[in-house]
Amino acid sequence: MNSPPHSPANQSSPQLASSTGKALLDHSLFALVRQTVRQSWGLIAALLLLVLIFSLASPYFFNTLVLERVLTNASFTLIMATGMTLVIATGGIDVSVGAILALTSMVTATLMISGMPVLPAVAIGLMLGALIGAINGTVISFLKIQPFIATLAMLSLARGLTLIISDGAPASNLPESFASLFKGESVVYLGVGVLILTMLVMHTTRLGIQIRAVGGNETTCFICGVRVNALRIGAYVFQGLLAVLAGFTLTASFDSAEPTAGLSTEWLEAIAAPIIGGNTMAGGRARLFGTLMGCLILATMRSGLNISGVPTAWQQVAIGGIIVGAVALDVLSQRKRGQR
Repeated sequence: MNSPPHSPANQSSPQLASSTGKALLDHSLFALVRQTVRQSWGLIAALLLLVLIFSLASPYFFNTLVLERVLTNASFTLIMATGMTLVIATGGIDVSVGAILALTSMVTATLMISGMPVLPAVAIGLMLGALIGAINGTVISFLKIQPFIATLAMLSLARGLTLIISDGAPASNLPESFASLFKGESVVYLGVGVLILTMLVMHTTRLGIQIRAVGGNETTCFICGVRVNALRIGAYVFQGLLAVLAGFTLTASFDSAEPTAGLSTEWLEAIAAPIIGGNTMAGGRARLFGTLMGCLILATMRSGLNISGVPTAWQQVAIGGIIVGAVALDVLSQRKRGQR
């Protein structure tokens, strides 16, 4: 007896493949959410505890204005920290991120002030950031220079170029259209958008698996035919692009490109947030939701300490202590895994 025209037996193989693919994707996304919550419950609890402590310490903490400030500051850090998470996942680090931010912002602002339209100037800034990232990745991959040393040298080079271009003075009076692109709520949208897209790539594509694998065991990846150097260079290029975008948001918020931009704690927090979020300096792990929680914890701490009247110097001490604690926990966890 023949099957009905619309029975499962007569469905075309593409339809079956499509439905199976959707089911697998739904399952993988559900598994990803469940795993993320399980890995990050401690960070979520820490964030809620911080909010509770600062709310009790000051009646001015828990309000809309402070919430907006926390989200904006966290999103600014998140843009850079997302790229840093991928760099750390490959077993590297990029201490030049603040200098890239300053140089590309200054170049872009100078071009706009000289009369270049906003979009071409922004495109040039992005290409410059990608080029710097490519140089970092190439030096690390082919010259076999340690990532810290290579990016430290780039930090010095980029800082020097920034001072030469700016002559030590800020570039101000930027076009209003530039500010409308990168100011206010745009920072939050940009940070969340970058995070979501990166999470999709890292958890649903072969590329994401290979990036984590490079940090986990580079030799095995090389033997298996993975393009290790290309992946590493790509991670630094991505970091360079995101440093540029973060610089644009900073420049737009001050309506000025400062030669000292990114010289304070911006670059340090971009590295600290992934470590606080559970990413290991040894590589092989890319917990992007943890990076988000690290950004929120740092932004909440900074706003809470400000409102509580804690001097800036002691704020630096507190944040430094958190970073040292996070790195110490990472080292101890690695040692325990090594002893098993």
